Amino acid sequence: RSGRLRLWLVDPKGNEFVQLEREPHVRQPIGMDAEDAIEMLNEAVEEMDRRYREMKAASRERGSRIPDIAAYNQLVPEPERFPWILVVLDEFADLTADRDARRTIEGSLQRLAQKARACGIHCVVATQKPSAEVISTTTRSNLGAQLALRVRSGTDSRVIMEATGAESLAGNGDGFLRLSGEEPIRLQCAKYTADA
Repeated sequence: RSGRLRLWLVDPKGNEFVQLEREPHVRQPIGMDAEDAIEMLNEAVEEMDRRYREMKAASRERGSRIPDIAAYNQLVPEPERFPWILVVLDEFADLTADRDARRTIEGSLQRLAQKARACGIHCVVATQKPSAEVISTTTRSNLGAQLALRVRSGTDSRVIMEATGAESLAGNGDGFLRLSGEEPIRLQCAKYTADA
């Protein structure tokens, strides 16, 4: 159901998420640039803080700690349940090209990546330019998982998942997934084609 999930999308190219524009679970309008990304991330941080305040109040009423969104949603009536929110920042290199925008975006993203999962807010950062100038070590280390598709070099692979190997992938959805603190595992991802 559309009430259980909300997608907050930023699409600098303006064509990757066009097919989702009218979906009821997509936050409107879809973001197009760094200014939109900053606004969306600020709103997500405010929503995270609001959710934690409500979870804390409910914990006090209950007399025991509510650890996460799933536990909270089981305790409250349907209209008061929090939907899961997925914030997707596509073309991260474009969004962070300006130094001031980068600082602001990374600051909000790090706050969300550090503590928003328990309250049902998750972030996906995508880039075709996996360099250290685009994905800082701090940003990468705060994200719960990294997914690498085929990249040009071992250096690019290390930027994404702190290990080489993605440069040797076969393409066509072949990938490595690295969960926080674990070794990368090889997997086959769904491959989007315009004909699908």
